[in-house]
Amino acid sequence: METPKETCENCKPLFEELQKRTMQLEQKNRELERRLLAYENAHTPPSQQRKYPKRERSGMGVGAPKGHEGVTRPTPAPNKFEELKLVSCPKCNKQLGRPRSIKKKIIEDIPDPQPLIITQFTIPHYFCAHCNAEVIPSHPGLPDEGILGPNLQAQIALMKYEDRLPHRKIARTLNRQYGLHLTPATILDVTRRVADKLQAVYNAIKEEIRKSKQVVADETGLKVQGKNFWLWGFVSLTSVLFLIRKSRGQDPIKEALGNYKGKVTCDGWAPYNQVVKIIQRCWAHLLREAKWYAEKYEEQAKIVYGGLCELFKEIKASLDKPRELREKLYKNCIRKMQFFISACKAHKDLRKFAEKLENGLEHWFTCLLHPEIDMTSNKAERALREPVIQRKISSLWNEKGIKIKETIMSVLATWNLRGLNTYSMLRQTLSS
Repeated sequence: METPKETCENCKPLFEELQKRTMQLEQKNRELERRLLAYENAHTPPSQQRKYPKRERSGMGVGAPKGHEGVTRPTPAPNKFEELKLVSCPKCNKQLGRPRSIKKKIIEDIPDPQPLIITQFTIPHYFCAHCNAEVIPSHPGLPDEGILGPNLQAQIALMKYEDRLPHRKIARTLNRQYGLHLTPATILDVTRRVADKLQAVYNAIKEEIRKSKQVVADETGLKVQGKNFWLWGFVSLTSVLFLIRKSRGQDPIKEALGNYKGKVTCDGWAPYNQVVKIIQRCWAHLLREAKWYAEKYEEQAKIVYGGLCELFKEIKASLDKPRELREKLYKNCIRKMQFFISACKAHKDLRKFAEKLENGLEHWFTCLLHPEIDMTSNKAERALREPVIQRKISSLWNEKGIKIKETIMSVLATWNLRGLNTYSMLRQTLSS
């Protein structure tokens, strides 16, 4: 049965309206998918993921395995002794004889709040007739600026950059314990004084990074007065350097590394290639991205992900083998990676991943030629973890805050990496 012409003409406006509506919905859907990529991609950190992946069961039992030796805190040696006695029974008030048994119990406690040590320094100013200079004596407890001593300054810096307390809580805690009258503005200024005093140590760390034979580097976003900045982390065997800069290009890398002759492990960000000659691309980033593709597209992506995992294990197991075998494996790995690149290029949704593999082809296996370097940038990511947590607690508002944060956090992270007591080192540096 044929549809009357009049009916088709009547349906035409409705059809055009539905077609227009469909185009609008498709455009809106594309926009929403584009915005969703900021939260669902291979590089999205767990803190920004909208849907957390379900944790896989490890198969291990709860608690320590059978036969595991427990660990308890060692009992400290007492430095104060109290002997308890009773002459009469507190219930019937009758006289008591000798105790049936005696037990000992060691208790640890903190002392009562101590009064502030308020010292008045008498400072003579001398004039040297030989060199025509004014000479002033110094003292470890006399700071270059302000009226707060080095012990208090060290405590404030650690409460801010190790204990992660905001300025107002630091002021409140110290005021409660010691009867001080500090304000958040004073706490900020004290951290500025500490950063100024640590500037020489910070510069020495930068020189050590430049002279090191290997560095692990990474970067992450940071807001300064609401604007996008970048927090850079450079980790050697003995030093940690942080830089907070507006650029994510070559300049921060050149500032940190200078004319670097060593080897760098990084995530493959393009500016590294233009500054450093010997690079090891991070396998943790690569496998994480390959896993994301495997979960999203399956089939060919799963095969590539499984192959990359096996290749990673093979490389890791070969790092302690003789150089001749490692060089042979290096050439073999290049061929295998070229096969994975071809497999990804054949799949429309994996061509972007193929481009990543191909761009870093020479840098995925540098560790086989230089086995002393790291295969992943995990060291830098772990170093950046503390500043990343702190960026959720407090924000930066100017260049002064940038200098304070990068200086103090670099010095504290370096001392922690070296196994040094940060409080003792801070007191010593501030008293010098």
